[in-house]
Amino acid sequence: MCTIIAKRFHNIGWVGVKNRDRSASTRTELLRNQEDGIQRVTLMDESTRWSEGMNDDGVSIISSSLVPVASGSEESEYHYSRNGRLIRDALSKKTVDDAVKLLRDKKVSGCVMIFDRDRLVLIEGEPKTHEQVIKEIKRDYAARTNHGLWIPDAGYQPNDPNNILAMRRISSEGRLKIAKHILLTAKNPEELMPLLTKVWVDNEQINTLRKPIPGIDTRTTEQLMLDPGKKLILIRNVNGVLDFDQSDANPPGSKILVGVVNF
Repeated sequence: MCTIIAKRFHNIGWVGVKNRDRSASTRTELLRNQEDGIQRVTLMDESTRWSEGMNDDGVSIISSSLVPVASGSEESEYHYSRNGRLIRDALSKKTVDDAVKLLRDKKVSGCVMIFDRDRLVLIEGEPKTHEQVIKEIKRDYAARTNHGLWIPDAGYQPNDPNNILAMRRISSEGRLKIAKHILLTAKNPEELMPLLTKVWVDNEQINTLRKPIPGIDTRTTEQLMLDPGKKLILIRNVNGVLDFDQSDANPPGSKILVGVVNF
């Protein structure tokens, strides 16, 4: 369960931020490679291979899951994520349109934001039926959590007979409301990550920065910000382990800068 947001700022363009939520601490690896003239930086969960990132053409991808899970993580600790592999493949494309085409044709699921400085396309995909709705976002902001807006049957459902799943739906709706408020409040990209860690309500699972409560052990493990206009990735460790540090994140020849931030 995660919260993803993106906003288009004047003279800056689209900037995306993700709060990644898991049921346990994570280990995140930084992968930087170049193939067919495209440099790609991917942040990848070492246990599931869930991946997100940016390439040197500014194509950027973040996502949130639409797989309802009553306990444990949205991606099994011992199961490699199909969506993560598709996202890595899409980051080898030079344009938003080409990345979207790959993810459409391969039936990516979840809520997936594909964007560069000038454009953002949102895919909402139901993981079981493979139904997809794909739209370019024309307004200046977008937010998603873990229930479908265009495909109502996707993700956590209201009035689920499973109490934990019903609570997760309440969390998803609450986080989405907070995320939209943050997008309307933020005046510049630097405000997005701090606002996503602010305590907005007295329920640890409804805040966008999540902490475990009895019966639900989900917690925010890291934050990720992608600024394609600057070719900049910022990552903040919250409850995980980063298998890299600032000293080796940007080797000579880097076209995409990676920063590890603390606040």
